[in-house]
Amino acid sequence: MKTATVRQFRDRATSFLKQEEPIIVTRRGKIVGFFLPAVRESLPLEIKKDLFTTLTDEIRSAMRNREIIEDAVLADFEKARKARRRR
Repeated sequence: MKTATVRQFRDRATSFLKQEEPIIVTRRGKIVGFFLPAVRESLPLEIKKDLFTTLTDEIRSAMRNREIIEDAVLADFEKARKARRRR
């Protein structure tokens, strides 16, 4: 997996988009995004595990910093789901 800064990704987007390797995009040393090329039918298990671990850690940290509890998030999802059904 390659790493590129936001500026590098912006400046060399065309060449990055042609590659088959996933890219972690960083800003000031912190991950701000991922580029996952759709060249295969599915992601390799190693990448799925890395993404899952990273995303869950980031979500957990954001929830802790904002003092959000899991029950409130689940209630919001339930409310949104019910609103979609009414459309």
